[in-house]
Amino acid sequence: MNEHRSILKETVERLFADLAADRTADPRASWHAIDELGLPGLLQSQEAEGFGGDWEDAGAVFKASAIHRLEIPVSETILARSWLAGLSLKCPDGMGGFLLHSVDPAGPAGFERMLAAGKLDWVLALGDKSWRLVDLRESGSTTNGTRPSRAELISKDLGAALIAEGSLDGGPQDHARQAALMRACQMAGAIEAMVALAIEYTRDRQQFGRSLSSFQAIQHQLALAMEESAAASCAAASACQAMALGDAAFEVAAAKWRVGKAADRVFDIAHQVHGAIGFTREYDLHEFSLRAQEWRRDFGNEGYWAREMARAVLSNRPKPLWHFLTARHDAILAAERAGTG
Repeated sequence: MNEHRSILKETVERLFADLAADRTADPRASWHAIDELGLPGLLQSQEAEGFGGDWEDAGAVFKASAIHRLEIPVSETILARSWLAGLSLKCPDGMGGFLLHSVDPAGPAGFERMLAAGKLDWVLALGDKSWRLVDLRESGSTTNGTRPSRAELISKDLGAALIAEGSLDGGPQDHARQAALMRACQMAGAIEAMVALAIEYTRDRQQFGRSLSSFQAIQHQLALAMEESAAASCAAASACQAMALGDAAFEVAAAKWRVGKAADRVFDIAHQVHGAIGFTREYDLHEFSLRAQEWRRDFGNEGYWAREMARAVLSNRPKPLWHFLTARHDAILAAERAGTG
């Protein structure tokens, strides 16, 4: 990890921890602190008045936002602003979101909640062949004093609230991959948080005169959870590295599939070792576990991305699978060395 990324991670971790410490804080005040740091423009070039970061930087921020349970759309805004920059559009101020309604018709997890809670100032809606940018702060975007639904954002005549619209060259496939990778990074963060809670709880909870963590069966379950967390983080980080260097279709598919599998397994283990308290509203575990389950379905579930992996491998026949995998890994390492040499 280079010095630039280390400083970014430390700064983001500190800021997100401070924001998470006060769950009653005004979302606008929290967003102001994030905006002051320049994070919304993380994936925009400096020439476009952005931060000038890459996908490895973004992956670290996406993961940290999940670990600290941020209730504002930091990750979604970063990604949507990078897409707007790609369309040569000026990015609106405030908190943003996006819809990929041809890829994920139901909409991403939490979108409707943020929409209803007023935590979205604008939305970029992408279809098969077109896109539209909507300002939710304009009076034309409301219906009887309420914000429009997901369906209305896609099809309704929104008048003055419609900032811009146009055709989408090449379809939404690249956007879907990037959105899936964002979710993979967030799931990796949620998994890491679940494992940390499980370790802390079993260390503190006493049963039969000793801590739960001293029982071999519990130690075995925690070891499995830690293995899954490490695998999830490695898969997400590897895909971010590939995305930063170019072609990442296979790595993104592998990451979304592998992290989704890890989320399912860690969900079971974390709730088993916690018992009933893990399901209570007063305890934090359910905030991570339920989000991870929601994020598994966003922008393609494990079945969808397993098929995408298979297509990538079969398209390279008759090259053997191992040769295919090692060739991609070697290409990524070569591109990284060339960029740092």
